[in-house]
Amino acid sequence: MQKQDRKAGFKSLSEMEFDVLIFGGGATGAGAALDASLRGLKTALIEKSDFASGTSSRSTKLIHGGVRYLAQFHFKLIHEALTERQRLLENAPHLVKPLPFVLPTYKFYEKTYYSIGMTMYDILAWKGRLPAHKRVSKEEVLKDFPALKREHLAGGIVYYDSQFNDSRLNVLLARSARKEGAVVLNRTELVSFQKKNGKIVGAKIKDLLSGQTIDVKSKVVINATGPWVDDIRLKDDPRTYRVLSPSQGIHLVFKKETIPCNTALIIPKTKDGRVVFMIPWENHVILGTTDTPVHEISEDPLPLESEVEFLLQTGSDYLEKPLERKDILSVYAGIRPLISPEGNQDTKSISREEVILVSPSGLVTMGGGKWSTYRKMSEDLIDRVVQEGNLAPNFGCNTYHYEFPGKEGFSEELHSEIRKTYKTSPETAKRLQDAYGGEVFTVLGKKPSLLVPGSGYYKEEVEWFVAEEFALTVTDVIARRFRVQFLDLKLSEKLISPIAQVLSKRLSWKESERKKQEESAFLLVHNLSGSIREKGKK
Repeated sequence: MQKQDRKAGFKSLSEMEFDVLIFGGGATGAGAALDASLRGLKTALIEKSDFASGTSSRSTKLIHGGVRYLAQFHFKLIHEALTERQRLLENAPHLVKPLPFVLPTYKFYEKTYYSIGMTMYDILAWKGRLPAHKRVSKEEVLKDFPALKREHLAGGIVYYDSQFNDSRLNVLLARSARKEGAVVLNRTELVSFQKKNGKIVGAKIKDLLSGQTIDVKSKVVINATGPWVDDIRLKDDPRTYRVLSPSQGIHLVFKKETIPCNTALIIPKTKDGRVVFMIPWENHVILGTTDTPVHEISEDPLPLESEVEFLLQTGSDYLEKPLERKDILSVYAGIRPLISPEGNQDTKSISREEVILVSPSGLVTMGGGKWSTYRKMSEDLIDRVVQEGNLAPNFGCNTYHYEFPGKEGFSEELHSEIRKTYKTSPETAKRLQDAYGGEVFTVLGKKPSLLVPGSGYYKEEVEWFVAEEFALTVTDVIARRFRVQFLDLKLSEKLISPIAQVLSKRLSWKESERKKQEESAFLLVHNLSGSIREKGKK
C-alpha cells in the first residue's frame, strides 16, 4: 500500500460509521474482516504492528486436525479442523499442501495401538480427499525419513495432514478483506474507547507513522488481539479480570542435510507433555514445539535456554545423528493466546477451542483457537457480532469457497514455467510458485533483479509487498513476506540493507529512517542468533 493510499484509508476511518471495527490483524482478526466484508457489513481492520507479526506467523506451519487431541477425546474439535483443512486445500492450493507424516513405532503393540487411533482420525475426516493412514515396515519408514534412529525401530504409521505458509495466508486475508471493501490499516493502535450510556460506540485510534489521532464510529467493536486481549479488555474496563493463560512455543530450524527427510515426523511422547514435530518446510526442517507458561508477553519473544535444550535433546533421541547447537540456522518463538476464564494455568490441558466473551460495554473478544479453524472461528465471531449489534448483513457467510489471490492460474506445471522464464533454481521456483501461485508473473515482471546475487530473492517482490501487501518495515519483509528470518539468520543479515534501499525509495524515507530501520532489523537478528548460541559463548 503506497503512502497516499494509506493516508486516504486513515482519513476514511473518520468519515464513515462502521458496522464492525476489528482490532488485531492476526488470523482471527483478518479472517473476521474478510467474513464481515463478504456479508456486506461496513468493516475496518486495525493492526498495531504488522499483519501476522504475532502468534499467527510463528506456528508449526500445519493445517491439521490435531492427532494429540485423540487421546483427549476432543472429537468435535478434530472433525471441525479436518473439515476446514479440506476447504483450505481447495481454496488456497498454492499456500496449503498435503503433507505425509511418519509416526515411528518401537514396541510390538504400538503399530496396532496407533492404527486404532488413526482409524478414528480418518473417520473424522470422512469428507476429506487425503489418503487414509497405513501401517508400514521399518524399511518403508527409513525410506520416508532416513534421518530416523534405526535401533529398536519396528516400523510405523504413515498418515496425511497439510502444511501451509502462515504469514502469507494472513496477509492474503487482509488483502482480500480490503478487496471486498474493508478499510485495512497496520501500524495503527487503539488509544481509547468511546462510550455512550456505558456502551462502546467507537474508538480513538492513532497512526503510529504520522502520530495523527482520529475518532472512529462503529456499531460493534471486536477485540481479536491474541496475546494482548486482556490489555484491550482493561482499556474497556480497568476493573475486569484477566482471562489469558499465555504459553510460549518455540521452533528450531535446520538445513535439510542435517535432518534428511522426505516426509514429516511426529514424536508422540515427550517429557514436555506435547507431541513434537520434525517438518520439511521451505527446503529446511522445523523442529518444535514446546509449551512453556509465560507471565510477560513480548512482541518479539525469544526462546528460553530450557526450550532450546529440550528440543535438541528430544530430536536427538529420535535421530541417528544427534543434533547440536551449531546445526541451528534459526529459531522463532510465539505466544499461544489460550483463554481460561476459570484461571487454569496448566496450558497443556487448556482446550484450543475458541472462546467468545462479551463485556457489559458490548466489546466482543475472541481468544483461543488455532490456524486450522480460523475460518470457522471467523464465521462464529461474525455471527455473534451480528446478534450483539442487531446488524442487518446483506448476505450470509460466504467464506466457504472463497478463492484466495494466486489460486487462479496455479498448477503444478507452473514450476517449470517459472524456471524457464526466470532461469531459477528448482528451490527458488518452488518458493515463488508456492508464495504467489498464478500471480507470480505479475509480481516479478519480465526481468526481475536479485537483491543479493545467488539469494533467490528479488527486488520486485519487495516492491509488490509495499504496493499490495502492506509492508512498511524491513522486518515486515524479511520475517513475514520472505520468511528468511525464520529460515536462515545469516542470509537475513545479507538481505537487510538491500531491502532497506528498496523500501526507502518506495516509501520516501529520509536517510535517518533508513538507517534506523536497518539497525532495528540487525538488532532483532542479532538477538535471535544470541538465543541459540551455547552458554558462555559470544
